[in-house]
Amino acid sequence: MTVDEPSAGMPRRVFLAAGLSLATVTATAMLPSPAAASGTWNTDWRFCNRCFGLVRNLQQVYNRCPAGGTHVIQGWTFGIPFTNSTDHHAGETAYQQSDWRQCSSCGALYYHDFPGVCAGRGGSSHTGIYPQYLLWHDLNPVPSNFQTAWRFCFKCSSLYFDGYQPNRGVCPGNPGWGHAAVGYMFHLQVYSYT
Repeated sequence: MTVDEPSAGMPRRVFLAAGLSLATVTATAMLPSPAAASGTWNTDWRFCNRCFGLVRNLQQVYNRCPAGGTHVIQGWTFGIPFTNSTDHHAGETAYQQSDWRQCSSCGALYYHDFPGVCAGRGGSSHTGIYPQYLLWHDLNPVPSNFQTAWRFCFKCSSLYFDGYQPNRGVCPGNPGWGHAAVGYMFHLQVYSYT
């Protein structure tokens, strides 16, 4: 059979195109997300029922809640991927934002690009420690093992749960009014239902 002869089966071009498409889909599916590539997660993030912020490892940092006293954790335990890279916004993708850090003065997760207002530093900015956390956002549909309604507060720069509206917790940058949401809708993976 020559190249110009018709065949009874699939034409060669269609066969090659289908093979190339299958190879591309397979290769893309095998590429892990930045979080999966590193395999590093912290699985002990918790909700504070006083300020509505997200905190972890309160033994290793100062534990100062903007509602006064210390954070009071409750509810589910969340797992958040991170990278130890010191590159600004390392591992960021279209659906994962990096450069979130844990404040060493109040214990809350905050966005490092805008250090905001920290309850543990008397109104000064948050002080971040590595690693950089990567937060999923704007997934549609939201996977069943994720909780949505987590938002960035543009007054204090922390991540807070916005699912109890009109109550928006306690914000050190917006006293008496609570957190003020802007930007992405973040989703946290539930590690355990406690």
